[in-house]
Amino acid sequence: MKLIFDSNVFDDLISGKLELETIEKSKYEIYITHIQVDEINECSDKERRARLFNFMTEIRPEKIPTESFIIGTSRIGSAKIGDGHLIEELRMGNYKKTNDALIGETAIKNNLILITNDKKFKNKVVELGGTAITVDEFLTE
Repeated sequence: MKLIFDSNVFDDLISGKLELETIEKSKYEIYITHIQVDEINECSDKERRARLFNFMTEIRPEKIPTESFIIGTSRIGSAKIGDGHLIEELRMGNYKKTNDALIGETAIKNNLILITNDKKFKNKVVELGGTAITVDEFLTE
């Protein structure tokens, strides 16, 4: 199974809700984009940020480019030029949702299962043809 974590899932690793062993013992391929790295890097609590990066390093994700390039958000060399259709449907006119939309679009276009704690986001990804589940659903599978 190929998975991509929404940034909020890394909080579950810190809290212990999602155990690293669960991921390590399984045959999951984990992917991230620069968005998750950037969001963790924005954490103002230095100790928490260090723990988040530690977990990210331990799960050894493969970094892939986002499927769209958004000026002011995307990084050159870490994003593709998209057609704009899917990203706009995921943003739903709310530019504060750009990071989620980039992660969701990347999940959909790369056939990755999105793991997120945001049920509205999860439902939108599924509505647009992707596969998404919550952490609780992931833990029960």
